[in-house]
Amino acid sequence: MRFWVACVVIEAGTRPAGARARIMRHTVRGISILLAGFLVAALALTSASAQERTPRYAIYYNSNASPPEALIGTPYTHVILSFITVAPGVSDPSVPDKGPVSVVVPGKLAPALAVIGRLQAEGKRVLISFGGGDMQLHSYTGLVGREESLADAIAAFVSVHGFDGVDIDFEVSAALHRRQSPGVLDGRRFLIDLTAALRKRLPAEALISHAPQAPYLDPAWQGGPYIDVLHAVGDAIDWIMVQYYNNPDYEAPVARQIVGQSPQPFATSYAGIVNSPWPSEKTLVGLPVYRDDASSGHLPPQRVVSEVVCPLRHRYGPTFGGLTGWQFSTLTPDHRFWNDQMSGAVIGSGCDK
Repeated sequence: MRFWVACVVIEAGTRPAGARARIMRHTVRGISILLAGFLVAALALTSASAQERTPRYAIYYNSNASPPEALIGTPYTHVILSFITVAPGVSDPSVPDKGPVSVVVPGKLAPALAVIGRLQAEGKRVLISFGGGDMQLHSYTGLVGREESLADAIAAFVSVHGFDGVDIDFEVSAALHRRQSPGVLDGRRFLIDLTAALRKRLPAEALISHAPQAPYLDPAWQGGPYIDVLHAVGDAIDWIMVQYYNNPDYEAPVARQIVGQSPQPFATSYAGIVNSPWPSEKTLVGLPVYRDDASSGHLPPQRVVSEVVCPLRHRYGPTFGGLTGWQFSTLTPDHRFWNDQMSGAVIGSGCDK
């Protein structure tokens, strides 16, 4: 971080010596105060950035199959509760007077709101995710032009419950096509406007993440719609979690499609994305924890370590953005491996062996 200090020079002879001395004393004192202010600001920024060390180890919580209290004591650095949506009438374009935008919390997620403070007390950062699979095309259509109101509602929800930020999971592929069909919203514009509106309303230290499917970053698929989003509001986004699942053509072979091989890595592989350029520190690999958590893309956890995490940590070191799992549970050996052992490779020294 650089600080530039502007100084006014008074030519000799333009003022009496005593006046020049007083001016110099005041100038030095003013500069000292100015520098002190810059130092405080620098320390504040350093403290804020220190809270976001990489790699991150994140997990989505979406199912009440395991109680949210089971997250306490796990090694995850970030927990993302999912999903909030909007009330049906709010998003219905046929309703003339839709009233203010309000968010809806599914019943299965409500108990997790009570453990946010306990997770944060362990040093975890807790985000709320908006969207997901339940928000389809008709759900978004009535929100076009109301992104500011939607951001107001989401920011208010974050404030009331003490979240550390917001995750955006936009799953409407038809809205991201280069040529829009009649009646289909422009998903690129919607994501750009919503992200910008959220950044204005959330506290400066609040996090904003996005969870694009891998094809959304592929120039060969509809021009790579999320590339436009990152170009427009990338500075407002703290990281992206790329979903390497439910899209078989983007999942295997792992070394090519997920990690990325030199000298010309696949466009949506980790290496391809960070060569785009998009910072490695702001890129996370997203994988399903268990085979039933996705229709495709699941890898046994030992393969996640040996074929994904360790190759990326060896290549990118501390700038590796991290790993995200979909989704938390304690019911299977795969889930328990992620909850207990995976962190050694992601944020520990497990890849040094």
